[in-house]
Order: sequence, then C-alpha cells, then structure tokens
Amino acid sequence: MAYSKDEVVAWVENLHLSTWGPTTVDWNDQIHRVHVTVADGGSEKVRKEIEKAVQSEIDNHTTNPDDAEDFLAHLYVTDYMPED
Repeated sequence: MAYSKDEVVAWVENLHLSTWGPTTVDWNDQIHRVHVTVADGGSEKVRKEIEKAVQSEIDNHTTNPDDAEDFLAHLYVTDYMPED
C-alpha cells in the first residue's frame, strides 16, 4: 500500500473514525492494521459507515481506489467487551 503511517493516521482523523471509539493504527513494513473498538455491539453498523466514507473518498477522487481497498482489507472494527 502506498500510504505511510502518517497518511493513514491523517485519513483516520479526517474520516473521524476515532469518534466511534478507541482507534489504534499499526502501520509499518511488518504490519498494516487499523483497529476501531466500538461500544454497544455496533461494530457492523460502524464498519458500514466507514466503508461508506471510504467509498465517498473514492467517488470524489480524493484517494486511490486500490489504496482505499487495501485500507479496508486491514480495517478491524470490533465490539468493546468489558472484562468480568
């Protein structure tokens, strides 16, 4: 993927992904991962919202479609699970 970690972090911020919950970006030569943790079992809904935002970036020609698809392939949205 052509994105650097700084570019991915900036994109995450521009798409306001961190408003859904704690967001971690691990992006280097060994690992590509963006992890968003959401509350109340909303991971499917949030994933769809993020995919919609990414598609909007593609439609507006503000990102490379291949890079956007790579980003989505490395995007993990999970539900917050409190420990017992």
